[in-house]
Amino acid sequence: MEVLLQVLIGGMLLGGLYALVAFGLSLIYGVVRILNFAHGTLLAVCGVAASLAFSAWQMHPALIAALLAPLLFAFAWAYYHLLLRPLASRNHFEGTVGTVLVTVGTLMILSDLTAKAAGATQRNIPLRLPALEFGEIVVSSTQMLILGGTVVLTIVMHLLLKHTWFGRAVRAVTQDAVGAQICGVRSVHMKALTFAFGSATVAVAAVLYVLSFPVDPYMGFGLTVKAFTIIVVGGIGNLPGALLAGVFLGVAEGLTGLYWKPEWAPALSVIAMLLILVVWPKGLGRSA
Repeated sequence: MEVLLQVLIGGMLLGGLYALVAFGLSLIYGVVRILNFAHGTLLAVCGVAASLAFSAWQMHPALIAALLAPLLFAFAWAYYHLLLRPLASRNHFEGTVGTVLVTVGTLMILSDLTAKAAGATQRNIPLRLPALEFGEIVVSSTQMLILGGTVVLTIVMHLLLKHTWFGRAVRAVTQDAVGAQICGVRSVHMKALTFAFGSATVAVAAVLYVLSFPVDPYMGFGLTVKAFTIIVVGGIGNLPGALLAGVFLGVAEGLTGLYWKPEWAPALSVIAMLLILVVWPKGLGRSA
């Protein structure tokens, strides 16, 4: 029983991190209508960078996240304007194929450059914090830190999307891009801002992820697939739905590893997504 509870706790934490990755990807797709296949790779790269910064300078994880987020925001802003925005002038087929090629190419380039610069070995941030005991259940303080960070970031993003001009503009463009533009929302500016913001959230998720789970330069595509699955289940722009879907996926992977074979856990997200798309082609969750 104690082992099961430990697996459930670990699965919920992992699922919360999956949801954080999916939040940004959901915003990007809802506004920009781009499936960024390099989204998970950004987490892998930021995770490696965070581990290196901690090893070299013993920087606090919160400070690392505060530094990485604006850097990734600037990178994503320039990336959108230089590589993705020109594809908007193409027809639908050429634009779609072009974005896939650009983002997949970016995935491969970033992974190889990171592996060349820092090595392809797995890395993490080994915080030495005391464990918390609840009877027979042992929870590390690092896990509690990850939980707190996940909850805070989710609440901040929810408030941002519900009670700010940026959030209202995002929801307006997601629901009706033409109507939002008629009402004065600058389409190109909004798309670039959303792409940059959605990418910057990955930096915070990466620091939280690397506190408890190892990262390497080539793990990004698997995370992107999990984020796609969460979007399909939870709905585009639906943060509560994405959080629930992420927790469900994390717990399901944990139980799969416990009662069956751990190597089947990564395939679970693909199987779940295919089943959902076959049974519910529009997904289980509604777009917010």
